[in-house]
Amino acid sequence: PANLSSTSSQLTNALTNLCTSSYPTFLSLHATTNRLSSTLSSFSGILDGLLEDIPTLESSTRSLSAEINGVQLERRRAALVLEHSAKLQDLLELPLLADSCVRNGYYQEALDLAAHAAALAARFPDVLVIQDVRAEVDGAVRTLLSQLLGILRMPCKLPVLFKAVSFLRRMQVLPDDELALAFLTGRLEAFDLALNAVELEKKGVEPDREREACVRYMKKYIDVWREGVHDVVTQYTTIFLDRPSNSVHSSELPTAVPNLLPTYTSHLLSRLIGVLKETLPRIADPTALTSLLTQLTYCATSFARVGLDFRLLLPPLFADAVRRGVTTELSNATTAFVKSLDAKRAPSAWLVAAGSVGSPPLPKEDTLAGPPHTPPALLASYPPLANYLNALLTTLNSLRLLAPVSLLLELSQALDTVLAEAVEEFTKRVQGTKEDKEIVLVKAAARVITEVMVPFIRRALIQGVYGVAVGDGPAVGERLEATAKALTDTVASS
Repeated sequence: PANLSSTSSQLTNALTNLCTSSYPTFLSLHATTNRLSSTLSSFSGILDGLLEDIPTLESSTRSLSAEINGVQLERRRAALVLEHSAKLQDLLELPLLADSCVRNGYYQEALDLAAHAAALAARFPDVLVIQDVRAEVDGAVRTLLSQLLGILRMPCKLPVLFKAVSFLRRMQVLPDDELALAFLTGRLEAFDLALNAVELEKKGVEPDREREACVRYMKKYIDVWREGVHDVVTQYTTIFLDRPSNSVHSSELPTAVPNLLPTYTSHLLSRLIGVLKETLPRIADPTALTSLLTQLTYCATSFARVGLDFRLLLPPLFADAVRRGVTTELSNATTAFVKSLDAKRAPSAWLVAAGSVGSPPLPKEDTLAGPPHTPPALLASYPPLANYLNALLTTLNSLRLLAPVSLLLELSQALDTVLAEAVEEFTKRVQGTKEDKEIVLVKAAARVITEVMVPFIRRALIQGVYGVAVGDGPAVGERLEATAKALTDTVASS
């Protein structure tokens, strides 16, 4: 107890001293304790409000998280685009690059770009950008196809056409037979352009120079036709028929490919024949006809190597032109002769030369003994007859340049017809002659016509032009015999 009492006293003193020396701490601790209690109470209230606001905060946090995810996705996409910007730029430049290659003629590069775009589209079928790029590249390829088909319609040489057809084959847009048909169609358009240029040169020519213009036109037309057909045959044979054996065997060629070329050349030949039928009748100059026939003969001979020998088609065309030209000239000469017969004056004023009025020369036995191309000198004393004979001989001399054998009979009949007309008109002009001196002149002229002029001009045609004996040639026409007899009877009865 004593110790406890002592210890208690010590503790009391110690507490007293502590309170005396540390009372500010106790006061501060008290105040702090009070404030802590109030703060805890306030914190408890705030915590209760926080617990009430947590669900709202959670929903807001979730919506913010959703918004942030979209932004993050866009940023990741942007970062990915930025990372692959060079590749994307190359991809997006494919249409522009393909179009530039097409426009500048780099067809191989354009097809390579198209193949690359097609491969990307097949690899990424769900990527819209790649599909759009492929669609634009396909548009450039369609432009390339249009250009290649346009080349077939242009006046190009074999290397350019061969290159164009090779690219068309690579594009695989047409089978081989349709490609061959497209080739021939294009070459036909180019052929028509060349022929149209020749046609334009013929237009606007003055009527008095139409014959010369027709000759020039036909010569140019034949040259253009020959060159065009030769180019097409060579080009088609090289491109479609003479292909390497390791690519396409002849047995693998479509049936239409070998058959298209003969059809095409036959069409062009029919056009040439049609132009000849239309133009040759307008050309009356035998020299020009001979030149055209020679030109066409050489052309047909050169095409004989490719099976286009059309020489047998030419004689009928030129025969018709020669027949028409010769008959026209004979008719014109007869018309001029008829106009020279003056019925208003006495025969002595116009029928014989001035020095032969008193004693007109008469035919002799050897008058026709000379060559068939040399006219008897007797006819010089009868100017109208001499002029008429010269006109007829001029026509026959022109005929010698181009004298179809098949026309001998027809030309002989035509000559007999115009001679009969001339004799008939002469008979009409002189049948009213009354004076004895004039009758003598008329009888002499009648003998010269029937015994010299008519036999000589018929001999000049049959023997001089065709080299056939008169006895073996066509007989004298019935009308000519009748008119000659009528002339003889008329002057005999005067």
